[in-house]
Amino acid sequence: MSVKVAIWGSNISGGFLRSTADQTKDGSFAYNLRLAQLADRLGVDAILFPTRYLGGLGGSDAAGGQLDSLTIVGALAVHTRQVHFISAVLPAFVPPVTLAKMGATLEQITSGRWHVNLVSGWFQEEQEMFGIPWISHSERYRRSEEYLQVVKGLWQKEEFSFEGEHYQIRGGKMRPTPVQKPYPAIFQGGNSEEAQEMAGKFSDWYFMNGASIEELRPQMERVSEIASRHHRRVRFAVNAFVIARETEKEAQEEFRYIVDHADVTAINKFKNYARGAAGMWSRAASISDFVANNEGFRTGLIGSYQQVRDKIRELQLAGVEMILTAFRYPVDELPLFFEHVLQKKLGAESCNAQEKRA
Repeated sequence: MSVKVAIWGSNISGGFLRSTADQTKDGSFAYNLRLAQLADRLGVDAILFPTRYLGGLGGSDAAGGQLDSLTIVGALAVHTRQVHFISAVLPAFVPPVTLAKMGATLEQITSGRWHVNLVSGWFQEEQEMFGIPWISHSERYRRSEEYLQVVKGLWQKEEFSFEGEHYQIRGGKMRPTPVQKPYPAIFQGGNSEEAQEMAGKFSDWYFMNGASIEELRPQMERVSEIASRHHRRVRFAVNAFVIARETEKEAQEEFRYIVDHADVTAINKFKNYARGAAGMWSRAASISDFVANNEGFRTGLIGSYQQVRDKIRELQLAGVEMILTAFRYPVDELPLFFEHVLQKKLGAESCNAQEKRA
């Protein structure tokens, strides 16, 4: 199976389920080191580290706070060999020149295994509590488009100038440049028309919230059409919360248990926070759509190992090239997922090494 598999990093405490059902909630560096080394041995393609300055992503218990999505990569990179790292970045918090410098540095540390996921930002309270002026949805995407032009220009040109509404660069020079050429792949999410327009013009990968293939296909078609007009190609990734078990009955029982224990307080709080996220969660209807982070249950990777494998194949045939996965217990479930769904087994030597490190 050639589809790429990425996992969520756990730099934000609280887990990825808005449910009182037990789950891994550890957001410590020690846990992320263990997760990254396991991912490296298994052959996980990439780890996406989300960004948050307030609260969590899924579970309401985010008492452990949030580790920065950029600096954690520098620490983990020296303990891994092949897994790639994707750092989510909010333009309002990290100026483009700062990201360009930090990104080029991370490229040196990782030997070309770093990428950026630009998040235009929908969490108004998070920005205003730090004194960042809140701007409209369309304005946030215009800022993001300028942001990517600045970052790309500094990475690619000997001397770069830019005159925009939000950023001005006058003969900027930056060394060293990234290892990956012409620059590290840029990931981006968002379901609005502005997000799709930006992806088609400036991004390399378009992240989609969990959804059925029937809902994913129009998004991919529109972004591809925009990219084609600009003589570009954009690749597609979809978010999915995985419950893969030996039998469909086991998987469905676990899914039902998680949803039956939905944390309604956390869900309602999230809905209130996300009210300004145009396009995002627009198709979410049932409570289960909000239990897993980024509508992860809606992709449908719930069932027997064979059923989940078949669903991934359907997504791949529809044009999805990467699955961004989350699990209730990532360290325990990832080896089983690779062995039984992807049919890639962790070798005995690596297993012994893993046991010694645990």
